[in-house]
Order: sequence, then C-alpha cells, then structure tokens
Amino acid sequence: MPVLIAEQRSALSGFTYDLAAADGAVVGELCLPDWAEARNARLKNPAPQRLRSSIDLRLSGTAYTIEFEYTRRGWANDTRFELMQGATRLAAAEVVVPQGFFGRARLHITEPFGGELVRRSRLFKTRFELQRDGQTQGLIHEPQAFTTRRRLCAELPADVLPPVQGFLLFLVINLAYG
Repeated sequence: MPVLIAEQRSALSGFTYDLAAADGAVVGELCLPDWAEARNARLKNPAPQRLRSSIDLRLSGTAYTIEFEYTRRGWANDTRFELMQGATRLAAAEVVVPQGFFGRARLHITEPFGGELVRRSRLFKTRFELQRDGQTQGLIHEPQAFTTRRRLCAELPADVLPPVQGFLLFLVINLAYG
C-alpha cells in the first residue's frame, strides 16, 4: 500500500503540514486557512488581503483547493467538502453530525468512490479506517502517541490517487483536531 504522511511543519502552528512519501521525501504541502470561508458562509472574511481563506493542497507540483459548504446548520453543522483542481471536482465527502448533543460525526466519501472514514481512535492516538462495502480497505493513523508535531500516516489502497489521499488526510485533520 502506498503511504502518504502529513506532518505538522511547526510545533507552534497547526496550519501547515508537509506531505511526504514513505521514504521521507517531501512531495507537497497542505495549508489550512487563517479564516475558513464556506461557499455559503454568512460571515465573510473581514480582511481578504491579510487573512488567507482557501484550503490549499500542493502535491508533486500540482495545485488543488479544498472547498466546503454547509448542508445543514444547527448546534453542529453538516458539511460537504470537495477537492478541486481548477473547476474540476476530483473528490467529495460529507461530514454528518447526529442530531442532539451526543454521537460522533460520520465522514462519508461520495466521490471518486463510496466509502466511509470510521473513527477507531485509541487513548492518545488518532486512528480512522477507510471502509468500502463494510470492509476495511485502509487506514489513516498517528504512529506515535506523544509528539511535538502532529503526524498522520495514510496507508490506503493503490487505487486511491495521491491527491485524494491528501484530501482524506485533510478530512481526518479537520475532524480529529479541528
């Protein structure tokens, strides 16, 4: 299984992650925004010249963006995320939060395949399994419990393209730490 690793660039800031191959060679980066702005946001970025509002993924010299919108608003919002290359959507997923105060959000992948990232976290370690048709196909996890910088490893099947792997890493970072 190909491995893509996301490691927090700085222990003091969780906004930029270096993306590396299994051998440690940096192949890209994931940059989270200062001010995340949904397509259907009620509150817009107050300083677009100073605060970055796009979620950027760069991998092997190609630029992608991750866009999102709220599909249901409430105490906790349901959200649809899309991996875009220009105007082309490469992947999509939905985070669905159960009604009420209890229950974990579910992360459903709708494109380029149907599946779900299921949280199987343990004490001090984040762990999500990629499931398709009820079968575990891959894993996104923290290899170590205590570190100064967050590090997640995506061990996913070869048919999950590297940009989609980066997108899934973003979804886990957003759901687990966001």
